[in-house]
Amino acid sequence: MPLEPSDPIHLFLRAIERWPERIALEVAGERWSYRQLHERSNELANLLVEAGAERQRVAFPARRDGPWTYTAILAILKAGGSCVPLLPEGPIQRWNMMVERCGARFVIGSLEPSAMEMAFRATQPGLSWCHPGSVDVQATHYLPKETTANDEAYVMFTSGSTGGPKGVSVTRGNVAAYLRQFMTAYTFAPEDRFTQHFALPFDLSVHDLFVTWSNGACLCVPDDPGGLRAAAWARKERITVWFSVPSLAAVMRRTRALSPGSLPDLRYAFFCGEALLWDLITDWRLAAPNARVINLYGPTEATIAITAYEVDGPASPDGGLVPIGRPFGSNLVMIAPMEGMDTHEGELLLGGPQVAAGYISAPEATAKAFVQLPDTAGTWYRTGDRVRMGEDGTLHFIGRVDHQLKVLGHRIEPGEVDETLAPFLGGGNAVTVPVVLNGVTRLITFVDVPADVSTLLEHLRKELPAPFIPERIVVLNELPRTPNGKWDRSQLIRMAQDGQ
Repeated sequence: MPLEPSDPIHLFLRAIERWPERIALEVAGERWSYRQLHERSNELANLLVEAGAERQRVAFPARRDGPWTYTAILAILKAGGSCVPLLPEGPIQRWNMMVERCGARFVIGSLEPSAMEMAFRATQPGLSWCHPGSVDVQATHYLPKETTANDEAYVMFTSGSTGGPKGVSVTRGNVAAYLRQFMTAYTFAPEDRFTQHFALPFDLSVHDLFVTWSNGACLCVPDDPGGLRAAAWARKERITVWFSVPSLAAVMRRTRALSPGSLPDLRYAFFCGEALLWDLITDWRLAAPNARVINLYGPTEATIAITAYEVDGPASPDGGLVPIGRPFGSNLVMIAPMEGMDTHEGELLLGGPQVAAGYISAPEATAKAFVQLPDTAGTWYRTGDRVRMGEDGTLHFIGRVDHQLKVLGHRIEPGEVDETLAPFLGGGNAVTVPVVLNGVTRLITFVDVPADVSTLLEHLRKELPAPFIPERIVVLNELPRTPNGKWDRSQLIRMAQDGQ
């Protein structure tokens, strides 16, 4: 069965035919053409097939310090498999959980394995490891394996308040639908130079790779993931298509990098992964006067992004958040009204070809989040996001129905931080809340028992990825409660903002 026309590998192969010698990837001082990236990923795809990993889930430490990780992603998809990217910084316990939960039996190792990678290998003796360049195989005549739209493309893990992270199974058809619909809405050219700011275990990176490689353009990976030199880097690299979380732009503004006209080459600036502030976009548009600025919205469960709002007028006089817009392509939205509210405000539900099938090995969580509705076709995903629809159909984000939030673009349940701390509190309680300072969301954790804060932080660093680690842990004699007995998170947020 031939690949679907909008399948990411089909689009990459089409680019190979049209622009084999154009530069496809710039990373860590190396520049690889489409032909080089194709041939090297062919080698690894053949290696995966020889190892028995064809059409299997394949994990890999998703480092961005060289081209090999990008060839790994292409190779897995060429072999008909599913990518399971692991956060490079770990921790090992999370890697173990991820490969065990998704049932991955194969891992692609780094060319130069880190100490964490070596330690992980020791904890998982049953895994089969493949190493790029370790076997001499023919690369030039590799034929991508036949796949269907229902075959899995990748597994991304999102945060969960109970039971740890949930693995979202995203099909090739989901990705193909996104690429087809997004590239119908926006136009790109081989001369474009795209950013790659997102960590590869974050699904927005899939946009970076395959929107770029579908158009014969160049993917540019910055060597400063923290973004303190992002504006200077973008000018030097003549970036034309920007994509990042809003908090990176907030860092740039705070460091006075968004001076008027400082990003003259940008044609597009896309933001996603966090709420976007109007005042931040005002400064951004002055810095990039030639760019179309688009706010995208979409959870991992709906494949990258599903609604868009282009900022083409003056900022809202009331400030606040930029709307998340309307669905593009054949994506569908519905509002489930909440008690006491009109039909234009409530929980946002998403439908259409980008909505994933569910979570791996989590039938209860899947049944709760992915629902069938009367008088409608297909599956709808309950986002847990509270929105309001304007008279013109534009969606405005209000907040979370629950307490989930985003930190540096990573979706986080503060309850996961609290759950991780619980065994070390001797029966005490922990409540983690977000605080927004200068447009950047930070986590602050409050506990109600005497505790060695440094020990608690060290424990969290061993168990959770960096975005989950609170900036501070504050010890209180008693945690405040609301009149109905729940934790008073609003008061805790005020206390955190006041520096307590």
